[in-house]
Amino acid sequence: MRRPVLLLSALATLATLAASALTPLVPTATAHEGRYPVVLVHGWTGQGSSWNSMIPKLQAQGLTVLDFDPNTSGVQAMSYSPSAGQHISLLAKQVQSRIQTALSNNGYASTQKVDIVAHSMGGLVSRFLIEKPGADVDYWSATSGWYGDGVADIRTDWASRVDDLVMLGTPNHGTWEAWVPGTIGVFGAWNASGGDMTPNSVFLQKMGYAEKSGEYYSAIGGDPAYGQFLKYDYTGDGVKHGFDGVVPAESPYVTGADMSYVSSNHGELLTQDAPLDLVIGALGYTSTQTGGGTRRLTGTATIRLEYASIANDHDDGSTDENRFEIWIDKDGNNDGYTLLSTIAYDRDAPFTQNWGNSGPLSASISLPGTSAKADVKMVVYEEDAFGAREPVSTVYFTDLTLSDDKDGQDFYQRSAPDDEGGTNTFRVSLNGVTSNPV
Repeated sequence: MRRPVLLLSALATLATLAASALTPLVPTATAHEGRYPVVLVHGWTGQGSSWNSMIPKLQAQGLTVLDFDPNTSGVQAMSYSPSAGQHISLLAKQVQSRIQTALSNNGYASTQKVDIVAHSMGGLVSRFLIEKPGADVDYWSATSGWYGDGVADIRTDWASRVDDLVMLGTPNHGTWEAWVPGTIGVFGAWNASGGDMTPNSVFLQKMGYAEKSGEYYSAIGGDPAYGQFLKYDYTGDGVKHGFDGVVPAESPYVTGADMSYVSSNHGELLTQDAPLDLVIGALGYTSTQTGGGTRRLTGTATIRLEYASIANDHDDGSTDENRFEIWIDKDGNNDGYTLLSTIAYDRDAPFTQNWGNSGPLSASISLPGTSAKADVKMVVYEEDAFGAREPVSTVYFTDLTLSDDKDGQDFYQRSAPDDEGGTNTFRVSLNGVTSNPV
């Protein structure tokens, strides 16, 4: 059996919060640790019903979704909303109380571990619980962020209690659309939390842009074809992705997190099968759901070397005989790499070569059609006339989906240390496969 998922929504009364005692910090969790309830946390101006399409699909998968309203038929996700002037830090306090109450109402202990699937701002609320243990959040300063009355408001055990956090369209790097509520208002009680999502806001800077040590975050960005007029690179890989209509596709990324993209817009991240498959996979399960949108890489794949920039000469006195050894993990699940072939390119370093779409290809391999992504390892070395190898770099390209000039993803770029100092940069593309719904 596989583990259940927990749905976060969030709003709790101060009385409920007072009833849930703060507990000591315990060792942090590891990915896919066990069978836990799933909490669904909606985003800015959303509500629990935002998850109505996803809930039955998660249940059909065998996941347990935490019910926040036992008096209503079926499973209800949490709803929360701010009072006037409340920032995300104070919303986290409310969400915490709501989760604790739901756990109690469903027969769980107050220290029950959970998985969290969060949409949009819900990911920031969830990160706050995990990353700010013991935070005191009663008040807000425009220059320094949250502060309080001297009494801790956030429990200290969330980092150990949240196994997996999956963020759909979360503006961890902000979104320019937050300028409207943050600057000119018009959204009433939601104005303050909206402003927190402006790029480089006080809130986002205090949160930081990295996964908490010991945690397991998965980030999913919407990258529809019609959103390519705005492109951003928050992952730092040199490849820009588009805009889901509300949030940049790469804004959910934080350092250390797994990052995936789908062609859904911001709202469709909650309803379409492609993001749902990624959610299920990020929770440690293999999706068995059926219907349009289940994405699988199929066909005969090759890896094209599109760009290489090597910082140093590794064999003085002779023409550099560079070799690019191409390995592939066919389903991207870290179960081992298969050697495809070695690409040869004889040229003295340092050099930069941009082949683009005419770059050399690896040998081909048939992908199994069981995963939406694949991983590539490239071992770069020099080989002299006697077969001796001088190491240059080993670089990993993870989560390749469609990079054959499709869906706005032309190539993947990664950098790695050069064996003799400096940094080398490479680009590859995945060619010859499809990712059609099955």
